[in-house]
Amino acid sequence: MTNNFIVEDLKKVLYGRNHLSKLILINAAVFLVLNIALAIASPATDETILRAIGLPAGILNSILHIWTYFTYMFVHEGFFHFLFNMLWLYWLGRILADIYGQNRVLILYIFGGLAGGVLYVLASVFPSIIPQSSFLIGASGGVLSVMIGAATLLPDFQLRLLFFGNVKLKYLALVGFILSTILDLNANTGGKIAHVGGAGFGLLYGMQLRNGKEITDPIIDFFENIWKVLQPKPKMKVVHKNTKKKSAGKRKASASKGSDRSSMSDDQVQKRIDDILDKISHSGYDSLTSEEKDFLFKMSKR
Repeated sequence: MTNNFIVEDLKKVLYGRNHLSKLILINAAVFLVLNIALAIASPATDETILRAIGLPAGILNSILHIWTYFTYMFVHEGFFHFLFNMLWLYWLGRILADIYGQNRVLILYIFGGLAGGVLYVLASVFPSIIPQSSFLIGASGGVLSVMIGAATLLPDFQLRLLFFGNVKLKYLALVGFILSTILDLNANTGGKIAHVGGAGFGLLYGMQLRNGKEITDPIIDFFENIWKVLQPKPKMKVVHKNTKKKSAGKRKASASKGSDRSSMSDDQVQKRIDDILDKISHSGYDSLTSEEKDFLFKMSKR
């Protein structure tokens, strides 16, 4: 009975709109399966497994293993590497999702991970920085993208930390970036270069979004159009219906929906969102009224 509940909960996560939970679940599943496989396999096979899903150094080599630009960002070998990445992702991703929507968390994670991977591969042109035999694994690029993106969009959002009290998100992100990336660049240089790529995308995305620009839309639209072209077209069926009786009701329904949508212009909606975000920055999310929280929630689903 308990197993059925677990399966149902997993289905809800996988088929629902909670992208943050999906990202954490995928990372956890890959971590578990990978470490079981590494425990069973021989040391020589361990290297083969990791190279099949890790992003290799070298431009040509990475192109020949193009799938690893996506797979590497879900791979962790060490437990603490996995644990701290997922904790950061959960804490900051939840704040971002509550205010800006789940899609923004997914965009920052995936595109930040890609940006980190690209910068790593470009830096590997210089063997003195990144050896050609090395490869990259870990979600840190995507997680730092979420962290810096959240801090850029909500710089004055306050978190209550044990021993420190209320800390603004911009300071927390700055300290997190310095500790994970700037300190001791000679250790794990390739990984820290990927951190810079992820953080850079998070900063750029956040700054552009604050100006009302969604910089990833053209890329997403491009792949959505390709997907639509590849989908099989449904067979056309001719169905005769008497639509005279329903036409009046449909016109009334569409008119009422149109009036609801047009009750606020895009500029008015954006101003309302900005006012609410300013309130959050100064007084925290809990200071919002129920109506303001509902409004933000509805806007995040658009």
